[in-house]
Amino acid sequence: MSIDIFKRYMTKQDGRTLRSVKSQKLIVDAVIKLIREGNLEPTAQIVADKSGVGIRTVFRQFDDMENLLKSVDSELSKDYNFEVKFDPASPFNDRLTTVINFLNSGYKKHKLVIFMTVSNMWKYKFLQENYMSYQKKIKQKTEEVIPEVLNFDNESQNLFHATLSFALWTRLQGQGLSKDQIKSAMFRQCIMILNEN
Repeated sequence: MSIDIFKRYMTKQDGRTLRSVKSQKLIVDAVIKLIREGNLEPTAQIVADKSGVGIRTVFRQFDDMENLLKSVDSELSKDYNFEVKFDPASPFNDRLTTVINFLNSGYKKHKLVIFMTVSNMWKYKFLQENYMSYQKKIKQKTEEVIPEVLNFDNESQNLFHATLSFALWTRLQGQGLSKDQIKSAMFRQCIMILNEN
């Protein structure tokens, strides 16, 4: 193969690669937009319509919805923050308030993504694994900020973490509590658990 033919071939290949990368980004961004709009289980056709590419392109870029959701999850995870700024010498109540504010902010920001994950976990094992991994990180970060929890009995530890969970946050929100009331309820319940230990 001559050098000129090789250059044309490589340029053609590079063009295909760039189009493929661009299509993948359009598709992944479309799924993220759909989730943030409240569509927690978008079909391939809806994704194609939202992204402006054909349905065949969706399946050419992603073998199935699971692989597409893996790419979506990978993109969304770049926005997850598990770093809490706190003063380890500050009183328990201040550190608890810091954790509650941090978690409530994350729950509000990622609410629809968490709902999508929970609603699709039964179909996709990787979502189950990711969800449990994120729960573990939240638990570890909470115990880093509030190490006193490690001195609680096992039942109290679990109750403490459940009090700070997305599930309770969602339940209280569904019951019409304001964000300040939710934070106050979480705080009060955690203090009650502390006082029992």
